[in-house]
Amino acid sequence: MRPVRALLLYARLPENQTLSYQQAWPRHFVAHPRFDCDPVNVMSLPETRRLRVRAALRLARYDAVVILHSVFSNGRHLYGPLLEAVRKLRARKAYFIGNEYKGMSEKMWFCEQLGIDLLVSQFTTEEPLALYRERLPGTTVVGIPNTGWDPELFAPRVPPEERPIDLGYRAFENDVALGHRERRELAERFLDVAAANGLHVDISLEAADRLDEPGWAAFLNRCKGQLGSEAGGDYFELTDETRNAVRAWVAERPDASFEEVWERFFRDYRNPVPGRVLSGRNVEAAGTKTVQLLLEGAYGGYLEPDVHYIPLRKDFSNLDEALAKFRDDAFCARIRTSAFELAHELTYPKLIDRFHDALGPLL
Repeated sequence: MRPVRALLLYARLPENQTLSYQQAWPRHFVAHPRFDCDPVNVMSLPETRRLRVRAALRLARYDAVVILHSVFSNGRHLYGPLLEAVRKLRARKAYFIGNEYKGMSEKMWFCEQLGIDLLVSQFTTEEPLALYRERLPGTTVVGIPNTGWDPELFAPRVPPEERPIDLGYRAFENDVALGHRERRELAERFLDVAAANGLHVDISLEAADRLDEPGWAAFLNRCKGQLGSEAGGDYFELTDETRNAVRAWVAERPDASFEEVWERFFRDYRNPVPGRVLSGRNVEAAGTKTVQLLLEGAYGGYLEPDVHYIPLRKDFSNLDEALAKFRDDAFCARIRTSAFELAHELTYPKLIDRFHDALGPLL
């Protein structure tokens, strides 16, 4: 069976250099034997070249157009003549949607404008996927984790016992409109208890301390353990109604506390739809055999507590128990082994195989 001939659109941006999944998907698609890709970095096209590309696209015969997360995750980077040229292509169109907590009205418009045939969500739970199917009735919707494991880059190169850092953590601060501040609470709690528990920690939520792919892989190999949580929040909406209301309210009250925001917008929120996903940080830590202390959660149905990670209750009431497990070498060896085995099921080639299986019936 011949490979799928695909136009692969992605965006290379200064702000996504520390987002390993946005760096990894393009190169793994290009290398995958089931696809024959023409990769196009939409950010490298000045307007004159965009016009030439548009002319070339009129002549190209593609089976599919694959629009990766980076094209429209935060800002939209496909617009104008190139968007119009892509819209007019007769090929099937697939969109890997990113950051499914903001800009959702425009992202739905984007799907409709381009005639997206296959929407690839980061959600692997049914409730948010059902909302997409209701909103986009002519679109096939599938859930595939947004980050895979690259075993060449995120390999366990340093034995755990030789790693100098007990617990590491790098993350962005949560958007207050998600309805929680778990990352801040994790960072502050472990910075507070580190000295009393004899822990050497390296914890930061500062953007300046984030790392590119090689730097992040090296950091994981310096850490015996990683802190973490599920990505996303518990109030998924396709309209951004609550997010917009929170941001407008906070703009008028910049000194408002998180507790005030939560009390006003989330305490009485009716019938919330969970919008949690497996974080790429979880997959990459598993691949480097870095034990994870994670806030309890579903993790997309992939990670099980006391099998793939050490669970922390969100009120930290079992912190002493979790740290005792972390100090138990035999227990941690089992956790590392189970998580490492799971990482083999989440490599980029296997995730792309899943995408190919979803796309195939549409071709």
